[in-house]
Amino acid sequence: MRQPIARHRAVAAFLLVAALAAAVYLVSGWSLWATPVTLAVTGALAAAVLITAATAWRGSAHRRVLGAVQLLVGSAALVLDALGLSFVSASPGPGPYAIGLAAATGIAGLGVLLRRRSARWFAFGLGAAGAVSSGLNLAQWMMAGVVDPFGWTLAIWTIGSLSALAALFGRDVAEQDRLGAHEQVWNRRDPLVRWMRAATISTMIAIPMLVVYAFIQQGAVPGATTAAPALAALLAVAALLSTRGQLLGAALLAIGGLGLVGLSAAAVALSPTGLGFHVAGYYLLFWLPAAICCLACGVALARSAGRLAPRA
Repeated sequence: MRQPIARHRAVAAFLLVAALAAAVYLVSGWSLWATPVTLAVTGALAAAVLITAATAWRGSAHRRVLGAVQLLVGSAALVLDALGLSFVSASPGPGPYAIGLAAATGIAGLGVLLRRRSARWFAFGLGAAGAVSSGLNLAQWMMAGVVDPFGWTLAIWTIGSLSALAALFGRDVAEQDRLGAHEQVWNRRDPLVRWMRAATISTMIAIPMLVVYAFIQQGAVPGATTAAPALAALLAVAALLSTRGQLLGAALLAIGGLGLVGLSAAAVALSPTGLGFHVAGYYLLFWLPAAICCLACGVALARSAGRLAPRA
């Protein structure tokens, strides 16, 4: 029991440190972003962070509900943004993308409430993509010493995503997942199962960034923007089948891993003049870990098939 509690407390401590760093950054120029609405949002998020950290520190599995509520609130905020009623200074993307992201976040939140493991993994993917993407941009604002409404928006997205992740992390939360008959495979201790899990979750992190690269990113490689949506669709199907414990999902993940390697290479080699590695490097942080896990999943699948093959 000591090791899981230690992990929970490490997660809680990380969340508090990240929130404190964001608070120090925002306080230094509070007059540039503070309005009654932004102060109310900041206070609500601070309360959510403290409650999430406290429940994680204690190892309470009830924090699943906190994670689900935060996902549903995020979904509602994205809907308001798409309708032009946003309280943040920057939109996550064009209207269709924001609506799609809102729907995905809402579905993940409802699935977490229903204790579906696939939904919790989906929430991990969305939360990690949001935390890392907004966090990288927030770090640039911090290093430049710029405090403005956009910096506040990045801080809210980053800490909000981290808080949702912290609420859903932990073996105690996972033990509450309801597994169907076809999902019992996730209880096995097998290299293929471990790599399928890693590939599925990392793929769910990579998929949103494939969509962002294809439809939003300025300076993206034209050919890569055509391939990215198709690859995202392939990986989405693979992840869905994988969460249901189907080996076809593992095979498709392996194929998708090859696609991620090829797309990464194209994004770097064919970057427009002047941009170099700047744009591509940002996306490689999401794509390459997924590619590695997917290829390792393919290797594990091949080894498993080799062990089952008839011997002469």
